[in-house]
Amino acid sequence: MKFRLTQRGLTISMIVLTAVVIVIGVAVAATSSATFCRQCKSHEPIVASYKKAAHSDVNCELCHSKPGPFFFLTAKLEALQQPIAQFTGDYEEPILASVLNQSCRQCHTNDDLFTVITARGIRVQHEHLIEAGFLCIRCHSTVGHPDAVPEGSRTVPSMDQCLMCHNNEYTSSDGKVAKADCGLCHTQKNYDDAPTSHAETTWIDNHGSIGILSTCSACHKKPDNCSSCHNGIEMPHADSWLSRHGRRTDQVGVKACGQCHDTKTYCGTCHQVKMPHPADYVVRHPGAAERVGQTCFNCHEVGNCQACHDAHASGDPRAHDLFKAQKYTPTPTPTPATSL
Repeated sequence: MKFRLTQRGLTISMIVLTAVVIVIGVAVAATSSATFCRQCKSHEPIVASYKKAAHSDVNCELCHSKPGPFFFLTAKLEALQQPIAQFTGDYEEPILASVLNQSCRQCHTNDDLFTVITARGIRVQHEHLIEAGFLCIRCHSTVGHPDAVPEGSRTVPSMDQCLMCHNNEYTSSDGKVAKADCGLCHTQKNYDDAPTSHAETTWIDNHGSIGILSTCSACHKKPDNCSSCHNGIEMPHADSWLSRHGRRTDQVGVKACGQCHDTKTYCGTCHQVKMPHPADYVVRHPGAAERVGQTCFNCHEVGNCQACHDAHASGDPRAHDLFKAQKYTPTPTPTPATSL
């Protein structure tokens, strides 16, 4: 079979090809719009929030697909699953998505980011953040869909993020030390005065649970800033604190603990017996042990029991039910030598 290329055939082919390209182009443009995305019920609040955002004039695909024609087509093929998922209800909520730095930097170029930007009383230089490998959405996850981003995923610029590097120790690739001076980033007058939170009547009682240690250390730089108020107790408590807090409490007194904890009730959440033990506790401890069960082993080991109960020639101590899977094994009593 011979194929003859005629002018008429070529013309028809070009018309058909042009029509196909136009149809594909219109389809791609239509399916990349917020109006199309809103057809899915799960995306209605996301699109509604997007229309109020600073990026409302940015096409969805520009952010949610990796730059480049190949990745764009790949994203389109993956998106074909969405109508099926919406029809069957086989999708997870909340709807989550990620945006790559490459997508952001299609618009936010070096000319913008590598200069000092001042807005809302904050001065920031993004060049070092980009060099350190930070993701844009680490601080700016709400710029596209403010209210629609789940609370646990919302990120905004915050001091605890900045102070990961601005700690007077981190050094950038050009040798500059990231200082923790307030005036470096904050343009407001007298910003280095004590924060308004410190003036609240509840601050002294609640600062341990509300404050962020990395933020506190920007101003409170001395190693003993915390311990000087907490009767010399290391703050925050070290990992080994649970095992040695009893001895430390004996040294500094229960009042030191009472600065943060309600010692009348807090200690009982673990100990369930009077702490420190009263003088006659050795005599009364079998009954207490049977009452509180394995709570004793929050502090004590089986060896603590054996230290006293080795005197038993046979049988277990009276609190033997505590041991459960750990069998109490008293030290054998030596057999006295017989004389010949």
